[in-house]
Formats: sequence, C-alpha cells, structure tokens
Amino acid sequence: MKKIFFNRQTLPYFITCFFVLSPVLQVQAKSRKTVQNDFNTPLHLLQADYKFPYGIPQQKDIQSVLERVLVFLEESTPTQVLDGKTQQVLSDYSRIDADARLQQGAFRLASYEWGVTYMGMLSAGQALSDQRFTDYTLDRFRFLAETAPYFRQQMEAGRPMDSQMRQMLQPAALDDCGSMCAAMIKAAPLMPDTDLKPLINNYVDYIMRKQSRLSDGTLSRNRPFFNSVWLDDLFMSLPALVQMGRYGSDKRYYDEACRQFKLFAEKMFVPGQGLFRHAWVQGMDSHPDFFWGRANGWALMTLVEILEVLPESHPQRAYLLDMLRAHIKALAALQSPEGLWHQLLDRNDTYLETSASAIFCYAFAKAINRGWVDAQAYGPAVLLAWNAVAAKVDAQGMVQGTCVGTGMAFDPAFYAHRPVSPYAAHGYGPVLLAGAEVLRLLENFHPKMNDSAIQFYTHHFNTAVPIFEERIESNHGLKVPGHSRRGRRPVVFTIGDSTVRNSDGSGRNGQWGWGNFLGDFLNPDSFSVENHALGGRSSRTFIEEGLWQRVLDVVEEGDYVLMQFGHNDGGEPHRGRARATLKGNGDQAESFVMESTGDTILVHTYGWYMRRYIQDVLDKKAVPVVCSLIPRNIWQDGKVGRNDDTYALWAQQAAESIEGAYFIDLNKLICDKYDVLGKNFVNTLYYGDHTHTSELGAKMNAAIVAEEFKRLIQEK
Repeated sequence: MKKIFFNRQTLPYFITCFFVLSPVLQVQAKSRKTVQNDFNTPLHLLQADYKFPYGIPQQKDIQSVLERVLVFLEESTPTQVLDGKTQQVLSDYSRIDADARLQQGAFRLASYEWGVTYMGMLSAGQALSDQRFTDYTLDRFRFLAETAPYFRQQMEAGRPMDSQMRQMLQPAALDDCGSMCAAMIKAAPLMPDTDLKPLINNYVDYIMRKQSRLSDGTLSRNRPFFNSVWLDDLFMSLPALVQMGRYGSDKRYYDEACRQFKLFAEKMFVPGQGLFRHAWVQGMDSHPDFFWGRANGWALMTLVEILEVLPESHPQRAYLLDMLRAHIKALAALQSPEGLWHQLLDRNDTYLETSASAIFCYAFAKAINRGWVDAQAYGPAVLLAWNAVAAKVDAQGMVQGTCVGTGMAFDPAFYAHRPVSPYAAHGYGPVLLAGAEVLRLLENFHPKMNDSAIQFYTHHFNTAVPIFEERIESNHGLKVPGHSRRGRRPVVFTIGDSTVRNSDGSGRNGQWGWGNFLGDFLNPDSFSVENHALGGRSSRTFIEEGLWQRVLDVVEEGDYVLMQFGHNDGGEPHRGRARATLKGNGDQAESFVMESTGDTILVHTYGWYMRRYIQDVLDKKAVPVVCSLIPRNIWQDGKVGRNDDTYALWAQQAAESIEGAYFIDLNKLICDKYDVLGKNFVNTLYYGDHTHTSELGAKMNAAIVAEEFKRLIQEK
C-alpha cells in the first residue's frame, strides 16, 4: 500500500476532495441519521414532502384567501369617470363628453375575464353569506348601467369614446359579450333598482345575430384565418344563452346553446384523449391537437354552467352529462402531483398554470355538488387542486402563475412560453368560483384523512385512527348509493327528510329517523336497506341538489324506493331556506327569482314532484312506495294533529294517479297509534322538538313501515 504524503503538490488535491465530497458525505450522514431517528416509527407514517399543502382545507383558510382577493380587487378596480382634460372626477354623468374616460385600474371593468370575476364574487357572497362580495359585482354593474347611456350618446354621435365602454356598447367579438352577459343576468334580480336589460339584450343580440359563423352555423372567428373556431368561444357565448333562456323563459336559447356545443365538440373533442383541441380551421386537411389548459377549462366551465340551468327534460341533457363525465375523467388523470395542471395538459415539460387549475377545481367541485360525478372518485382531486391554487394567492391577494391572454397556434413553443403575470385577469374569477364551490363541497360531504390520504365519505366518522372498513351499524350511515347490493337481491332505498334520516344518521343529537332502523325489521337475506334521506330537504330540493339522481342512477329492476316528503315543503320557494313547493297535486308551476342567487327557477306542486319520483322509479322497472309524512307531536282536544287534508292527502293522490305505485298512509297509521298511547307517552318518542323522533320513536315508526311494506310485497 502506497503512503500518501502531504506536500505542496498534493495539498491542493486534498483540499479539492474535501470541498467536493463534504456535501455528499453530509447528505449521506443526514440520511443515515434520519433512518436512525425514525427507526421506531412505522415507515408508512413518515411525513411526505409535499410541495403544496396536502390535506383538508379549513373554511376559515378558504375564506381568508377569498377575502384577500376581494380587498385587492376593490382597490384595483375603481368606479369613477374622469374628465379627460382636467382628470377630475365627474360625479354628474350628464357631463360625459368625448374626452371622458373611466378611471384606469389594474383591470378592465367590462372584459370577459371580469365577467367571470363578477360571477365568482356573486358565488362567494352566497357561499360565505358575506354581502361585501355580492356588492362588489352589484356596485360595478350599477356604475356601468348608469354611465352607459351618456357614453352611448357619444358613440351614436360618432365621437371618440372610452375603449372599455365601447367594448360593452358596441361589442366586436364574443369575448366582449358572453361572460359579462351571463354575469349580468345572474345579478339582475339582486338589483331591481337598476335596469340591466338594455345591456343584456345588446350582448345577446350580438351573439345571436352578428358574430360570424361557419356554413353549418358554428360560431367562428376570422383570425388568424378565415373560418377559425376557437374553443374559448364556448364560454364566450353559451353561458349567456342558457342564462337568457331562463331569464326570458325562451326555449330557443337553450336549444341554440346545446346545438353550438355539439357543433364545437364535433370539431374539437378528441375522444381518444377525452380533451378538446384549442383550434380548428375550416379547410385544413389536418387539425393538430394542442390541448391548451385554459381553453379546456372554458369548455368544462361551459358544461357546468349549461347543466346548472338547462331543464331536466331537455333532450340534449344526457349528451351533455356524458361529455362532462368524459372530460372530467380525462382531466383528473392529467393532474400533476402538485395539484395544478400543465399549460399544455398532456405535456409535462410545460409549466404548471393557475387559472386553468382553478377552473378545473371549480368545475369538478360543482359537478360533485350537483351529483353529476362521484365525490369518492374526484373529491380528493378537488382538494389537491384547491390547496395548490390557494398557495398561488399571495399576501396581497394577487393570483400568481396565470398565463396571459393567448391566441391560437399550431406549435408547442407558442403555448409553452406564454408569459405569466399577476395582472393576467383570467385568474381571479376562477379562484373565487373555486373557493366558493369547495366551501359547498365541504358542507355536503365528509372528507377525512384516512391512512395519510384524503378520502371522501358521505357521513361523518368520529375517529382519528385509520378507517379500514366503512361500516353501517343498523343502517345508520349514508353511503354511496348501491353499496349494499348483493348479487340480484333487491335493495330497498329510502329517500326523504330528517324524519327519515336526521343529520349524519348517527343519532349524536338524540334525534333519529325511521329509515335508520328499517333494516332491523326486514329479512336481511331477502333485502338490503339503504337510507339516503337527508335532513332539511323538500320534495323539490332533494331533486335540485342532485341527491335523487345519485340514487336513481343505481336503482335496478326489482328494487324498491320508499319516499316520504312534506315537512319542508312549506314556506317560501325563493327566500329564506328556499325549499318550498306549490301546494296541491296539480300540474301548475310558477317562476320565482331566488333571493340568494338571482337565478330564476320554476317551482311545481308537491304532488308534481312526488309523481316525478314515482315515474322515475317505474322507468327503472323498480317499485315506488309513497309514504305520507309522519305527524308532528302537536295535540288538540286529546288527539294528535293529522295532515289528511294537505300533504298526506296529496301524497296519496300522487300514488293513486300512477299505476304501479304503492301507498303507505304512514300519517294515519302513526296518528292512530299515538291516540291510543296518549300524549304523555308520545312525548318520550320525540327529542328536543315536536318534529324529530327519539330512538324509541324512530324504531316504532320503522316497525310500522316495515309491517306495511311486507304486506304490500305479499299482495304484489
């Protein structure tokens, strides 16, 4: 072995080796130290090194993000008109002349990006019950509506005019119209003191009559080539049309919106990818597939906006739902581990972009909340996305990482190298929409960290340890519909309000519904029982919130659906809890403007909704069983009060009007029993109020339902 000597020649060598190898040796030592320190810790419990927060966001943290955005935008988007010569504020709008200009802010008040922001502010205001967000939109629409007539005078006289106002009064592209128009229609019912109709009608007129189209009617542009189709234009037009369909009660707008979506999809949806190409030009032999993130966001956002208002009976609804589900499935597979999506969705060598990611977060969450897609499958992707998007909102409320405005191109370099900027207006509306919809998601479902991963459950688990099996004891919990099916044995589904299933079904508030115990009185070898009722719902809102569709999707031939509604069908249809139906069993309907959202809705009678459930079940070749509502613990002259001239009667009439439906007069059966038991004993069957039963009361009612159900089965 050679001896190594330190001298002038060898010293530089040893110094170099020390500085080169020292960091490596330190890393190795640190690595060994980590393993040694964690030797007694199970490896699966070691903390992961996530780039963005991983887990379930808190409401207060979401609210904080949205509030920072609100404060920044309030300061960045003034609502004043300046004299062009003196730069003084014009408080008297009649003095607006050719030199008058809107005060310059960081963002334009009448752009398509800001139409999305106005929608986001309205949604956040509703989700947070915070009027500040709502007022942001209402104040600016009021300002634009009040100044518009005076700027219009300048335009009609051929004089120069503020460019922002010209964009609104004399639109020259779909960008100028769609999102602003949709936002105004949503806001209009909330500001009856302001007439937005002239602006709304002007926008719709441009979309329907002035925008260029291909020979087949597809909305098109003439840049950068004649007869170009841009995916972005789905959102720049169709949400306005469907909102107009509801606003003006005119079916042709629904039809045109659906027709346009199909025309775009035929040209731009790539089934093998589940994505939309950004551009299509008539006459090209080949149409390159560049899957730009934000354009796909506009397409997905268009789908949820259409489905939100399109009538359930519209013939194109099923097609649109299929497109939504296919698109969401493809997008979920392309989400990065950081939670964001890439600028070009299928190119991991392009940067992660904020605005598209926020749009996907919003659309996924809304689709889950409406029952269009499964929370278990896509809920974790929503929270992963929100945590990443929230991290892109800085302390000042500025949204970082948003791609600037982008045209169409046929090479990857164009998209991959588009700049990003916090002054790219496209990021703010999607962040507001995403935050608001995630808040609703957390109210509707029960995400939980289970074995270090985010999982979505339909009921609450009061445990901090890993959940290895999701149990339902005595059918107390609400799970994914159809979970209990065993082979060809029928499932008995129950739907209804809190008297069928209260809160999360655990009885933690001392109140139980009869659906929790129905399975205890039926032979488990013959049936499985699933209780999908939910407190606070009426016959109308159980449908509107997508709860019925989730159940109906898994109902099979030979199943049974027991339904009991009525306790929440009273009140006002459009304000307060806004869940009421019209009284009676007829076919009449009435339009109402929702106080909380400004949306116009069509409300039917209680009997109409019950017949809808019945027919839906029969269409599945299953058996509908209508139950009249259980009585309230209210007595008069020694007898408990009955509903035999209102909801109990209407429920019976609905069941008897359709062949194949069965009826259990639960109201009468229970009232008869109560009258025998007497008021003092019946008081023990309720807990905390005169509506919700205790465990004893719920079990007694469940036994009555089970007995009548078995009798009906034997007769059948």
